[in-house]
Amino acid sequence: MLCSSKPYELNISKISSAVGASWPTLQKYLERMDAGSLIHIVRGGVGMRAVNRPDKLLLDNPNLFTVLCANSDIGAKEESFFVSQIELSHQVHYHDKGDFIVDDTLVFEVGGASKDDSQLMGQKGYVIADDIEVGFDNKIPLWLMGFLY
Repeated sequence: MLCSSKPYELNISKISSAVGASWPTLQKYLERMDAGSLIHIVRGGVGMRAVNRPDKLLLDNPNLFTVLCANSDIGAKEESFFVSQIELSHQVHYHDKGDFIVDDTLVFEVGGASKDDSQLMGQKGYVIADDIEVGFDNKIPLWLMGFLY
């Protein structure tokens, strides 16, 4: 499911029924896969919601798409790469206006070369764009995130 679907906000009941397990059981599996560096659980929200319910699931390393996926979604690869590079030194959480909020200060929207900052809606943030060589304004090439590793 993580290989072929676009990164999206999770629906707990849909993912539980697709896997064929109750939410508490699935939650244990997800925590084990996160601990084993197979997936990255991106959480958001506050309080118990942030603890009990992940907002996004991504493969932990974008190289896993090559090994595990026949037809992978490019958006999932881009977000997986971004999170894998940023999470080593910063806290990455889900954000309802952009894709992610880093260290509770900057909002990031990850996408292709045509991605613009319209989803940021005036938030202090950046567009991380794939398939561009040079950044401009608040648009940064995705490949530059590799220097943060």
